[in-house]
Amino acid sequence: MKNSKALINDVINGKTPERTPIFDLLLNDSVIEHFSGKRFGEGDDFDVSLTAARNTLDATRLIALPNIDGATWTDGIGNIWESARWTSWIKKHAFSDIERWKKYIHEFIDQSEAASDYSDEEKDSTLAHHTDLNSKLGETIFIYCTPSAAINTACFSCCGLEMFSYLWADERELTLRWLRAIEKSTYRYINLMANKNTSPLAMIYSDVAYKNRLMFSKDMFNEIGFFEDIARICDECHKHGLKVIFHSDGYIMDIIPELISAGIDGLNPIERAAGMDIYQIRRKYPNLILVGGVDVTHLLPFGAPEEVRKETRNIINETGFDGKLLIGSSTELDNSIPLENYLAFHDEVLRG
Repeated sequence: MKNSKALINDVINGKTPERTPIFDLLLNDSVIEHFSGKRFGEGDDFDVSLTAARNTLDATRLIALPNIDGATWTDGIGNIWESARWTSWIKKHAFSDIERWKKYIHEFIDQSEAASDYSDEEKDSTLAHHTDLNSKLGETIFIYCTPSAAINTACFSCCGLEMFSYLWADERELTLRWLRAIEKSTYRYINLMANKNTSPLAMIYSDVAYKNRLMFSKDMFNEIGFFEDIARICDECHKHGLKVIFHSDGYIMDIIPELISAGIDGLNPIERAAGMDIYQIRRKYPNLILVGGVDVTHLLPFGAPEEVRKETRNIINETGFDGKLLIGSSTELDNSIPLENYLAFHDEVLRG
């Protein structure tokens, strides 16, 4: 049997693999402890998560540590974050009025214009870190290059969707300049993180949809330059020899043609509960690399192990017959999923 790296290289290049590789995010205590043989709080927690990833996944973009429930911290902008065991969110934004956000945006634009590319020393340090983590993960591929679309950064890492809407309505020119400045920072980040020798994949992080509908109209996507941003991200990643997977939760069927035209190579996580049908997507877009697809809203948490096995086998047989499938959950493996259901999924994949 080929190792994880060989399996993934087969899949992303359209070759039928010996078995379908697994991509996921492990945020489930029982799964992590089962596959690591270790428990959190009894030693090196990072090693617990890393060992589990090495023993069960072929690829991931996150080696997570459990948080302290209710812990808070402040980011570089001034937003206050709060955490639960496996997640975190902005509890309070740094500024509540549009004038303070305008001041921050002007400062960000000035800093972006003055910023230089990363130095050779910084690139060498980053490469050394990636090489070290790869040695610890064995054959499991870690996706290091995970750029965000500018709208995602502005709304969800900075000011929030409501404040962004006010800025868009009242300060459109400034907001567009801000998005372009974020994009420039992102392209510098890609040139730091993208290296085909450490990972053949990049993943664009851009949650732009709700259940059954997009978060913005197509006109809005066009006005903010969303597809141009995705195209530039793809172009920069392709220059480094990487295949680009576009990540968004929610229903994005209406913009898949535009995303393909922009240059994406694949989709993740293909959220069934939001209206994304992996079988339909494979029929309409046979050349896309599909990453995820196993329903984590209903099937994995509440289905019987045999139901999990059956759906896993169906997805492999009907969407992975020509490669281009990394199977996994339709978002992430959280604590709602019983260990026996994950084991049913994992064993079925290993059957080949």
